[in-house]
Amino acid sequence: MKKILYIDNKQYGHNADLHIEFIASLNDNKNFQIIGYGNFLKNYIKDSYNIPIKSQNKKYGIHQDIDIIKSNIELDKILKKYKPDLILTYNSNGSSYEIEMDNIGWYSWLSNILPKIDLPKYHITTDYCRSGFRQEQADWFVNMGYTAAFFRHKESLKYPSPIPTYWLPFSIDKDRYERNIIKNISKKEKKVGFIGAAHNSARELYSQRIAAIDFLISKKMLNITEVLDSKFNRKILLKEEYVKFLTKNMFNLTCGGTSNYFTAKYIQIPAAYSMLVCSKTNGLELYPKDTYIEYDINDLEKLYNNLNYHINNLNITNEKINTLFNFVINNYNHNNIKKLFSNKI
Repeated sequence: MKKILYIDNKQYGHNADLHIEFIASLNDNKNFQIIGYGNFLKNYIKDSYNIPIKSQNKKYGIHQDIDIIKSNIELDKILKKYKPDLILTYNSNGSSYEIEMDNIGWYSWLSNILPKIDLPKYHITTDYCRSGFRQEQADWFVNMGYTAAFFRHKESLKYPSPIPTYWLPFSIDKDRYERNIIKNISKKEKKVGFIGAAHNSARELYSQRIAAIDFLISKKMLNITEVLDSKFNRKILLKEEYVKFLTKNMFNLTCGGTSNYFTAKYIQIPAAYSMLVCSKTNGLELYPKDTYIEYDINDLEKLYNNLNYHINNLNITNEKINTLFNFVINNYNHNNIKKLFSNKI
């Protein structure tokens, strides 16, 4: 059994299932024991230790508040007690440079000690170089002594790297989805659901989905979660409620953004037994052909006609949904992605 020292000081919210719950699920594998080092890990990893801090920023557990001297001493104690086989770090962001949530900023508190630890080290980044390649981000892997890097988006593999890099796709809790989905499509609402960032977030990044959302609103075909204010902030749904929202809609919408990302919803929507309505992105080519609706913001009337075709031909629609559902549920569940990860470390 490999012992993994997992270092992550992020406080996860609505997207915990994509990030920390996946890491915690490694403990279910007899091949691993996870030891956590971070202030928000106790609810996920039993053997976890807090990072000494000077003050608490409850939103991010931000690195500027960490007591570097005391945190290094605590890390040394953990290393001596457990004698881990490797170190794993994680950044569920990776590109918000302005608030130092890129890899360099987020793990700056470890920059003096991590390179000195003589163990294999692996790092997982979600939005690596989202706005374009930055050499200092690639150099960081070498400076910190990493063995290999994993990216949650396939698109990130296009950038040059001084160390081996791998795609680690998002995955879903198979049991949670199978317990909460509606498979009888005649019971679904004949609308397009949307949940996620849009008008209230990076409008340029999400221009494709925003255009589709506005169009579908004009056609009275959009289902969204409860809008809480004039800024289009909507009610956040978690776990089972999230799946139930997706599955009640015959269709659900997403896009890869201008960054061309294979985001989690490309997996979550078909896993919820709903037809995926999406923009073209890097990774979509792996899906069985003609099992989803790909839209072009320059021809949204075509999207409207395509939706109506599937509403009026439920047997064809069900066959397509079922095909992609089976593909996703079997290939992008936590257990399958854990095997992919295990084979690389």
